[in-house]
Amino acid sequence: MLPAAVAAVAVASSALPAWPALALIASVGVTAVALLERLSPYEPEWQRDHGDLNADVVHGVVNFGLLALAGVLLHALRQFLPIDGGWPHQWPGAMQLLLAGLIVDAGLYTMHRLSHRYAWAWRLHAVHHGAERLYWLNGERRHPLSALLMAGPGLAVAVLLGAPPHVLSAWLALLSVQLAFQHANLDYRVGPLRRWLGVAEVHRWHHKREYENAQVNFGEFFMIWDRLCGTYLGRPEALRAGDVGLREEKLPLDHRGQLTWPFRQHARHRETAAGILAFAQHLSAGYSALYAGDLKGAYTAFERAHVLGQTHTIRHVCSHIAFLRWAISARDWREAAGQLVRIPASLLFTWLWMPRGNTGGARVGALRSMPVADELRPFLEPHR
Repeated sequence: MLPAAVAAVAVASSALPAWPALALIASVGVTAVALLERLSPYEPEWQRDHGDLNADVVHGVVNFGLLALAGVLLHALRQFLPIDGGWPHQWPGAMQLLLAGLIVDAGLYTMHRLSHRYAWAWRLHAVHHGAERLYWLNGERRHPLSALLMAGPGLAVAVLLGAPPHVLSAWLALLSVQLAFQHANLDYRVGPLRRWLGVAEVHRWHHKREYENAQVNFGEFFMIWDRLCGTYLGRPEALRAGDVGLREEKLPLDHRGQLTWPFRQHARHRETAAGILAFAQHLSAGYSALYAGDLKGAYTAFERAHVLGQTHTIRHVCSHIAFLRWAISARDWREAAGQLVRIPASLLFTWLWMPRGNTGGARVGALRSMPVADELRPFLEPHR
């Protein structure tokens, strides 16, 4: 990673020509990660082809091509639209590269969070999370529309500020190497630097199969934004074979199937009498506790009913009505106002805005989400 960073700084400082230096940075850096995996794998099972290699290679070729195209477009845009929004051109190349990286990374973090929050974006981003192993190619396993959605805003801000194209291109090349390291099946540690860099040992947890426990460590390059926004998990448990992927869905193994998958209608969980009964029991228990004056017990029961009801519109609405009743009884007017917004939102947008498998993370902050009770888990697992 360090040689790639030094070369990127040289390009940003105009000491090296952008072409072919940036292509060499990306290709040599990613190849080095692939070779290191063979020498020191984190999970031996992930070294085996899971039937995903061909599609991942195509993803890599396509997305590296998009990176190259982005560099060309940035140069062309600079020629036809000489924008200068106050960029510090007098700064050393290393400082300009860092500033561009922080801007782009902030945009990536923001859009990454939104891609986990809203179903329309999650369906695109889920192609990345559908991998059932982590290795060097996962960093580029992205739907092209998801890549555009995530990278576009940060790049747009940097361009409007007047960032030089060769500086932005140098950062994109360095980012491609970082993504390979971040997803690598490589047993490495960086010590205290894991608090500031999005390395594999903290990012693996973000790919955990249980969606409700994986809403942490969104950072693509830096962990600054996770630390500022309360989504940083510093010492996650080790994940092994079978621990990553999507609990709710299984994606096609071919590239074309993965490109079309987000636009297909996906079957919801088949309703079971036990699941419906469990929802009704928790909702009833909540109202009984509320009428008895046990506000804490009522809230806990309503929260469990909410977890079970999220993927079904009517039950989702009923759970928010219950929270409204709780807020009125508790004289928590801020919560009451929030529920008055959530009730129509849950009625109108359950399918559009609720990612599959989201068991509570949408209602509270990622690190504040209530652990899912063991008694609820049988009703949350997919029924195939």
